[in-house]
Amino acid sequence: MNTNKLWTKFLMAGMLLALLFTAGCSNEHDIKGPAEQALVEPGNAFLTCMKAGDFQATYDMMSADAQQALDMPLRIARGVVDLDSIIMSVGSPIVEWTFDDARIFTESGDVRGVLEGRVEYVDGTSGKVRLEFEQQGGTWKVRSSSLEN
Repeated sequence: MNTNKLWTKFLMAGMLLALLFTAGCSNEHDIKGPAEQALVEPGNAFLTCMKAGDFQATYDMMSADAQQALDMPLRIARGVVDLDSIIMSVGSPIVEWTFDDARIFTESGDVRGVLEGRVEYVDGTSGKVRLEFEQQGGTWKVRSSSLEN
């Protein structure tokens, strides 16, 4: 076999493998656009306040609907137990997080956004984080949040 043909085959095989590895190792959920990147700042702020145990700041970053949905159970619980002391004694289980997917869309005429990623907990386990946002007065507000193992 001709040496040039052999080298050409090796080169083609190497390029094909490089292409396959690049496609297989790329993260298809990278946050690319500036609009989607704009969700990361309020997402980080929300989880930073949650991690620090600043639940008033966390509450202030929530949408009006989310605050209203949370107010009733909080009033009931505060009438029965010292909820603030319980929350402070338990602390936040969050150590760190990363966001790897962001989407912005319109639903029923409202601009909404979703951030998803990974979260690490104090006990060494990891899970998923999902924050849903809506715009209120030009500001992104958290309408729901979930942390899963």
